[in-house]
Amino acid sequence: MAGREPLFKVGKALGLFGLARRFSPGGLRILCYHSVALENEHTFLPKMFVSPQTFERRLAFLADRRFPVLPLDEAVRRLQDGTLPPGATAITFDDGLYGTYRLAWPLLRRFSMPATVYVTSYYVMKRAPVFGLLIEYMFWRSRKASIDLSGLGLVSVLAVTLTDPVARARALDDIVEHGENRCSEGQRSMLARRLAERLDVDYDAVVRDRLFNLMTPEEIRELAAAGLDVQSHTHRHHFPVDEAAARRELADNRAFLEPLTGRRLEHFCYPSGAWSVQQWPWLSSAGFKTATTCEPGFNYRETPPLALGRFLDGEHISDLEFEAEMYGYKELARRGRAGVRRMLGRAPVVPQSAGAAQACESG
Repeated sequence: MAGREPLFKVGKALGLFGLARRFSPGGLRILCYHSVALENEHTFLPKMFVSPQTFERRLAFLADRRFPVLPLDEAVRRLQDGTLPPGATAITFDDGLYGTYRLAWPLLRRFSMPATVYVTSYYVMKRAPVFGLLIEYMFWRSRKASIDLSGLGLVSVLAVTLTDPVARARALDDIVEHGENRCSEGQRSMLARRLAERLDVDYDAVVRDRLFNLMTPEEIRELAAAGLDVQSHTHRHHFPVDEAAARRELADNRAFLEPLTGRRLEHFCYPSGAWSVQQWPWLSSAGFKTATTCEPGFNYRETPPLALGRFLDGEHISDLEFEAEMYGYKELARRGRAGVRRMLGRAPVVPQSAGAAQACESG
């Protein structure tokens, strides 16, 4: 958001940040993170990972500026009954990556701030790195100009020039699609190892350091007992528009997580930010009270509980932009744009389907 930095600087210098906070007291701010980086993941995917230093600054800002950080369940309940304190904020994490356990949770405890982690359970159960992230990272980490992919069992791609962004992206997509749809977990692991050798990347180090592993069942149980709120993010990080398949995702996720947490899962997060109003009755009948999207904006009493908005924070967000979001400066701008659209007769409607596959990484 470097192009908006001058606007934020001017707005702050004119005192508009403080004014915005006064005019947006009732909105619930929900922050979205994916993980705190263990090594250099925040350089690899800055829209998905945040450095420990940046995350610590965020928590210090919330504490110093007296933003009340509430448990998600309490926050949405008080939003609906009109008792939300000014500046109320909830902190959420998607997926359940190991960095949440190793780095985020100790920082949250130091600042005495609650948080919710939406866990997708397949890779917890398999105790393996998330394949797509692992392959993308190895492509990013490699300094080779080209690689030969013959002999790896791939059909659509046999060689790739890594210095060609288009060819590189196409090969990456083909490898991930092949591994996720045509391989067992063991075959995926072997494919990743052999690919790492050709990319000249230390596969064992990445796996050992758990850069792209989720928390283990034991770690989830430990954090749930210590007070971290664990909620639903489907089993396979996919929430289909087919009702039977969607209900199976919810049921499989619950069957795995609820014995670890000892509590009924009642809050949901749409994987990759992709959602549809068609899915709302399925969530309601399954007992979910809320669902979070990746749509920007504060939440108000009229916000549909199954389409709560969040601010997607990451290493790509400057401290000034974060401040502009929290104070409501960006929210007033969003509401201003919405008002202009209404005046022009182009008021947006609640989307029947919103959120592309990259939505939760788009910031």
